[in-house]
Amino acid sequence: MGFFRGSLERFKPGRDQGVDGRYFSPNGGEWILQAKHWAATPFPQLVAHLRSSEAHKLSALQPELYILVVSHPLSRLNKEELIKALGASCPVSVYGKEDMNDLLARHPKVEQRHFKLWISSTAVLVHLINNAIMGRSDAMMSEIIEKSKIFVQTRNFEWAVDKLNQLGTVIITGQAGIGKTTLAEQLILLYAKNDFEFLSISHDIHEAEQAYVPERLQLFYFDDFLGKNYLEALSGHEGSQIVNFIKRIGRDRATKKFVLTSRSTILNQGRILNDAFDHSNVDRNEMEIRLQSLTNLDKAHILYNHIWHSGLTAEHVESFYVDKRYHQIIRHQNFNPRVIQFITDPQRLSDISATDYWNHITDLLDNPTKIWEHPFDAQLDDFGRFIVLLVAFNGEDILEQDLATAYAIGLRIPEHSGFKGKREFTVAVRHLSNSLIIRVMQGKKIYYKLFNPSVGDYLIHRYCGDVLLLKTVCSCLRNTTALDMLQDMSRNKLISANTMQDVFGSLFEHEEKSGFEGTSPEYLAQIFQKTWPELDTSVAHDRLKQTVNVILSNPISTNYLHCLECLADAIDDEIIQASSLTDFILEIISFGSRESELAALGSLVNSLEVNDITDATMPFADLAYNFMDESLDELFEESEVFGDGEDLDASKRNLINMIDDKFTSWNVSPSNEMIDQIVDTYDLSTRMKRYFDEDERNYVSPRVEQNKVEVLDIDDLFSRDR
Repeated sequence: MGFFRGSLERFKPGRDQGVDGRYFSPNGGEWILQAKHWAATPFPQLVAHLRSSEAHKLSALQPELYILVVSHPLSRLNKEELIKALGASCPVSVYGKEDMNDLLARHPKVEQRHFKLWISSTAVLVHLINNAIMGRSDAMMSEIIEKSKIFVQTRNFEWAVDKLNQLGTVIITGQAGIGKTTLAEQLILLYAKNDFEFLSISHDIHEAEQAYVPERLQLFYFDDFLGKNYLEALSGHEGSQIVNFIKRIGRDRATKKFVLTSRSTILNQGRILNDAFDHSNVDRNEMEIRLQSLTNLDKAHILYNHIWHSGLTAEHVESFYVDKRYHQIIRHQNFNPRVIQFITDPQRLSDISATDYWNHITDLLDNPTKIWEHPFDAQLDDFGRFIVLLVAFNGEDILEQDLATAYAIGLRIPEHSGFKGKREFTVAVRHLSNSLIIRVMQGKKIYYKLFNPSVGDYLIHRYCGDVLLLKTVCSCLRNTTALDMLQDMSRNKLISANTMQDVFGSLFEHEEKSGFEGTSPEYLAQIFQKTWPELDTSVAHDRLKQTVNVILSNPISTNYLHCLECLADAIDDEIIQASSLTDFILEIISFGSRESELAALGSLVNSLEVNDITDATMPFADLAYNFMDESLDELFEESEVFGDGEDLDASKRNLINMIDDKFTSWNVSPSNEMIDQIVDTYDLSTRMKRYFDEDERNYVSPRVEQNKVEVLDIDDLFSRDR
């Protein structure tokens, strides 16, 4: 559009008779500009609109030149189709998404001047978009450098580097405390030294997708990537998204590396819960650290480095040298790097004298579960213990304001009136920071998380039988993550199904007694959905009515699956009329949706259609189409699409069937045009070539042998004359 010489006359949004802008050429001819920002509308509908609504306007205007600008990405054939739909007698220039981005790239000042442009797309904001991930990474790198003095490079390090060079990704697994994070941090230092940009992922793989720059050397790190809520994470897209990101890294492994850690037990359950981990040869990226892979000399180095870089008093250090007792630690069956970290941390020994130190060491080695028992029981007061329990049973990082609110609710409980210690929230969390919980800054928000995932493991196992405590903690948190934690505990047989029902029922009663003041609709709806089968019919009816009132009287927020299910139940029970939900459903559609919510939302749209209300039909179809268009990798597993081999026609049939099945599961009846457009976007031929060209060789981890180390080698290491 560099051909304008002079000013372009612009008109306000609204009914414009086909004119958004006008320009008079030097010879007096009229040029018309028409913009269609219909990014959420399927391309066939845009073509139909131009043919039915814009063509006759253009015919009446008779301009010298007609310029059409649309938000859609356009191919050459797409542009020809748009021009044909207009049926113009004058020249027509069509600009699509790529053309506009090219223009903006050539005119960066225009982009910076207009907020709506640069807030969502410009390179000017790449740093801001990734600010959280960058900030975390910088802070973490400083911590890694500080800890590097105690690193011990074992054979595991060499194997992990081999994996990264061969595949681009390594998933470091092993039992709790075996040294997964330490090994990952060694790898980070190596690649950072070799000019790789380091990016730490905090919550989900989308952070990495946003920061991905193809030509840049980048290492992505996802610690404990399945985390506490692995059951919830793997039931949706998260597992598939991680698998697809691993594939992407594999294709770009010359410039990209991906390091993940996960406890072995959780990764094993992840495979059971999500086929994506089994069907995509993800196991070839795995490298399990076993205690047997650490030689006695490795263990000696780990112990030695911790002793001499810990800041222990000389009297405490002497405890290791009496009768060369360090040999007892190295050979102990429960030797574990995390145990070593704890027994050599001066901050955790404030109440352990040098005289009692050796007994403390042997007690922890004999009973490693006491690692957290001592600091939790002996080093915290009642208020501190309650805060740690709130963070642990929240199941994920918790905002400071949410933690403070839950804490305040807990202090009002009569049974807590006898608490002793530091009551003020800010004082209590300051005392806890870097002990059992960690304070994390992300932008302007402050979060708290457990010092280590094993803290949560310890507390959940310790208190899973205390039903009153479960009710108390969850009634203070009042959020869905606590409910998810309860369900995880039930699935893992830590609590019975009856206990879970009892706790859920108590939580509903707690909200009822509070008059539902400040109650989250999704939280209440999830409680109802999990408890109604056990309720008396009249009680269930009354509680459903209360839940619906809370849902409809609060603004829509993220995550509303159980709200939708409750509304569907309310229609079936004739508590509400489907027709009364039209505006609510349209608002949800405009808000956006996750895949897990689309089927329930589609069911409500169908309820409207049964009553001859079609206001939401097309908007919902557009929502479903756009979701599918943006989630092709997650929705359609390539191993299923190309399951019949290198047969393009068979693959196309498979894909069409999968698209149709997915739309049907969302209660959408797709048009042929919608399906064809999705198939075109999927780009079968390119994907097929890449899929069958990829090296799918299974990688077998080398066997680990236990090296025999002479006692003299270890004694030489610990010699004070070195």
